[in-house]
Amino acid sequence: MRRLALLFAFAAAIAGTVFARQSSFIPATPVITEPAYDNQVISAYDVHMVTGPFAGAAGETHVCSDWEIRTPYSDVLLWSASCVTGTLAVHIHLGDGTFANALAGHHQLDTGVFYKLRVRFKGDQPPPDGSWSDWAERIFQTAPATAIEPIVLSDVSVIASPTWRDASGRDVILPSGSPQPFLRLEVAGVGTLLEWTGRDGTADDLSNPPALSTHGPLHAVCAAGGAALSLPASTVTFTDGSGQDRSITLPAISLAPAQSVAYWISEGGGAFADNAPPATTPDFSAPLTEPPVPWAVRQPGFRVERFATNLQLPVDIAFLSAPGDGPQDPLLYVTELYGAVQLVTRSGEVSPYATNLLNFDPNGVFPGSGETGVSGVAVEPQSGDLFVAMAFAVPGVTDYHFPQVVRLHSSDGGRTASGQSSILKFTDEPSGASHQISNLSVGPDGKLYVHVGDGELTSPAEDLTSIRGKILRLNLDGTAPTDNPFYDAAGPAKTNLIFAYGLRNPFGGAWRAADGMHWEVENGPSVDRFARVVAGRNYLWDGTDASMKNFAAYNWLSPHAPVNVAFVQAATFGGSGFPQEKLDHAFVTESGPTYAPGPQQLGKRVSEFAFDVDGQLVSGPVPLIEYVGAGRGTAVGLASGPDGLYFTDLYKNFGAASPIERGASIFRIRYTGVADFAADVASGPAPWTVTFADESTVPVPSAWRWEFGDGTQSEERNPAHRYTLPGTFDVRLTVTGAGGDAVRQKNGFVTVAPPVRMNPCGSSGVPGPCLPARPSTRVVPPR
Repeated sequence: MRRLALLFAFAAAIAGTVFARQSSFIPATPVITEPAYDNQVISAYDVHMVTGPFAGAAGETHVCSDWEIRTPYSDVLLWSASCVTGTLAVHIHLGDGTFANALAGHHQLDTGVFYKLRVRFKGDQPPPDGSWSDWAERIFQTAPATAIEPIVLSDVSVIASPTWRDASGRDVILPSGSPQPFLRLEVAGVGTLLEWTGRDGTADDLSNPPALSTHGPLHAVCAAGGAALSLPASTVTFTDGSGQDRSITLPAISLAPAQSVAYWISEGGGAFADNAPPATTPDFSAPLTEPPVPWAVRQPGFRVERFATNLQLPVDIAFLSAPGDGPQDPLLYVTELYGAVQLVTRSGEVSPYATNLLNFDPNGVFPGSGETGVSGVAVEPQSGDLFVAMAFAVPGVTDYHFPQVVRLHSSDGGRTASGQSSILKFTDEPSGASHQISNLSVGPDGKLYVHVGDGELTSPAEDLTSIRGKILRLNLDGTAPTDNPFYDAAGPAKTNLIFAYGLRNPFGGAWRAADGMHWEVENGPSVDRFARVVAGRNYLWDGTDASMKNFAAYNWLSPHAPVNVAFVQAATFGGSGFPQEKLDHAFVTESGPTYAPGPQQLGKRVSEFAFDVDGQLVSGPVPLIEYVGAGRGTAVGLASGPDGLYFTDLYKNFGAASPIERGASIFRIRYTGVADFAADVASGPAPWTVTFADESTVPVPSAWRWEFGDGTQSEERNPAHRYTLPGTFDVRLTVTGAGGDAVRQKNGFVTVAPPVRMNPCGSSGVPGPCLPARPSTRVVPPR
């Protein structure tokens, strides 16, 4: 990239190599330019930290920079990057450092919190010698979790090439006109980042100006020019100045001659109406578009992608025990709350497996009476039959519905249901909306485990003659196993089915291979519970928040609404492609407030937990993904699949007229690994050869693609590239592995100076400075 700070730093480094080293000095205190002022509110996930001037006064040579983020009052270290060089010496992000103490293992700061940033320069001599400057400090505040944040930029990379395309993937072509029509991405009041202008109606001209002097929120302006302009909905893709790939969606545009329209762009890539240009403060009150994936990954090495769509209220997911590998082979089943089970193939194609499963009209308000119907689903491993949990109506009863489990059989390889039978049905156990029968699973003992909510009535939970507020254990024909904890051949039939009791609304459950135990997540009125299920145990729900803490492995002390849990483990599809350090971890969908728009403090995420063999919490909850859109989507259904975690978003995310409108999706979270690279010597006079080393942690890597920033590429794993012209170059590495592509781009990574006309050291007869020989060795990390 075209960064003056890097050129200054490189010039200082060359001076220190070519000319006699200056005497030791104390560097001047850095000047923090971003955050731009004390108490500035910025994103907790993407903190731009910028300082200068790294080159310092005449004769100064700076070696590296120390960066720290601390608590502002108790001065506890929370994040640091020690003695970093190159671009990181003057511009760094959270991903380039290490979290510590209360934030150890995290990948972002907490939201809505004050922090103190510190930075200092080391001068003259490499560590441990040399002198440090004084610390420069700045207090800043992170935005609340409910805030929609803007994309903050100062530059756009020349690689990968920016694109502007319609929904079919065709380039958007502006018509000819005078003046010319254009689409401009800018920092309002500062300058232009990218601009497409109409040429002749067959192609556009693209301008990528030099980096701006400061970061700012992304603003898009489209102008019609001298003729009317009509454009379809479109997507712009580019790589920003920090090396992050971006995608923004724009609505269809229709303008009369000389008209223009402006948009603010959110961190997720959605467009929001700017009704007061040329304002410089983003306004996210009027969303116009949503990105294809309104979810942000909060841990490195993962990617979230839309897998299937056009669903209605998808509640739960169950995978075939041995799905085929072909694109049209059945992969999973998903229940739809209002009376259906859909089949989804490997390619994401959705088709009906069973429909019209309810004997009542489920339509109602959200939150409220509309939250009832079909819920849990489990696949019987041997037959491939489905067990489906649902509510049903009793004639003459209008205020309640009742629980049942239906077994569905297929005679066409699991593509459609050919018959059904009810294996469990109670006409005297009324339940309310959402507090109904829910999760189903087939345990390692071959028994069917059934979760039943308390029906919004506290008293049944501890009543052993009721099945509400319980986890039941059944033979696959619906009868009671004789080894159930309360089985008595002469006792009540309902009591014989009970496995655990005293629960409020145990909506989600999963089996953990490490301890052979069933685990449940449970909604409370204000305190939610995550617990290991022990046969015969009373979990003591009595209507109070305090009772939700009994036997909890973890409690949410405010209502996050955990609705499903899945363990990533070797026993389930070999670990779903996740890395070894994630195996035996639990992941939970936190759905948050019902049908709430935008990001939410209490939910709309998938969180990670680690427990020891005794069921004690080791770490968590740590967000894996979080919602960043402006729509209604949330995280509900969850299951570990052959190639990742799959979850449902329950509602059509954006533009729906009501909660029940079809258009919800299944998303997949895949582990791609982290692409990374190093170089032997990344700066020198032209011509200069740089040897690159792949340092990626991509699982089962199969292909490498390097882009060197000068228009050339390589598919070698560890290439050597010769730069023939001076300049500052971005370098991009794409590694293809078992989980797809992982990308790392380092902007301004290589700096090549003009040729140096000097005599080789050791030559005689010519006075003056000499050019030392380039080091001939490098350290390559072991592979």
